[in-house]
Amino acid sequence: HCASCEILIEKRLLELKGIEAIEASTKNEQVLVEYTGELPHPDRLNQIFNRDGYHFSNHPFRGKELVEKEELWEALNVALLVIAGFFLLERLGLGGLVSVNSSSSLPSFFVLGLIAGVSSCAALVGGLVLSLSKQWSEAYAGRPGFTQKLRPHLLFNIGRLASYLVFGALLGAVGQKLQFSWAFTSLLVVGVSFLMAGLGLRMLGIRSFRNFQPTLPRFITRYVADEKNFRGGYLPSLMGAGTFFLPCGFTITAQGLALLSGSPLQGGLIMLSFALGTLPMLLTIGLSSV
Repeated sequence: HCASCEILIEKRLLELKGIEAIEASTKNEQVLVEYTGELPHPDRLNQIFNRDGYHFSNHPFRGKELVEKEELWEALNVALLVIAGFFLLERLGLGGLVSVNSSSSLPSFFVLGLIAGVSSCAALVGGLVLSLSKQWSEAYAGRPGFTQKLRPHLLFNIGRLASYLVFGALLGAVGQKLQFSWAFTSLLVVGVSFLMAGLGLRMLGIRSFRNFQPTLPRFITRYVADEKNFRGGYLPSLMGAGTFFLPCGFTITAQGLALLSGSPLQGGLIMLSFALGTLPMLLTIGLSSV
């Protein structure tokens, strides 16, 4: 589904004997293998990747178009239910609980963060926390006490809060200099909406959106994916700070409103309030891993 799939497959296969080089491609749905000796049999690869849901074969897969149509209809049904839910909230006069703009109160952004924390942030950032937990537990295994084991998760969230405050202030400062018009504001909101819709359709595997995947150059992702390059004690803080740039729909919405606020102070507080809202669920995920 994404560049992380490519990196995961490449890392796992490079551990096998005789594999010289690997290039996995989401776009082509293929893995190019350079090897010495015998090529690993697909059945062997399927055993290795059984838990991850990837499937290998020497022959093209068939029947994928039917699966794509079924997934698209499922996605459309879910989208219709969500839209109906928002209309219901509006009719009940509760739309303000899930609707914010650049002049909304800071508690509103905190509530938005709470909603994000139990939905997209739990899936995206929470998944990142769980994937790093094993590495963190090994790094802090020799330190006694529950607090020491919890330390990387605390550092992760401290770095996250700090980066949201700083980068939110930067967005507000940019908005202050540019003085966006209402027309630009509307276009920005529409543009972000289409971006998130396109990313969702790509994640579903819809063939027309297969190339709709903004990613970093491969040499950067391979460097970042190598844990040996990141052994510092304060790495969790840097990882937490980097979550500001993850493409989460709720986060992009808050970032856009921080930009439109036109104030460094307001922009920073908007993003900090949003991040504080996501904090309870992310800390709970961290606690569960410990």
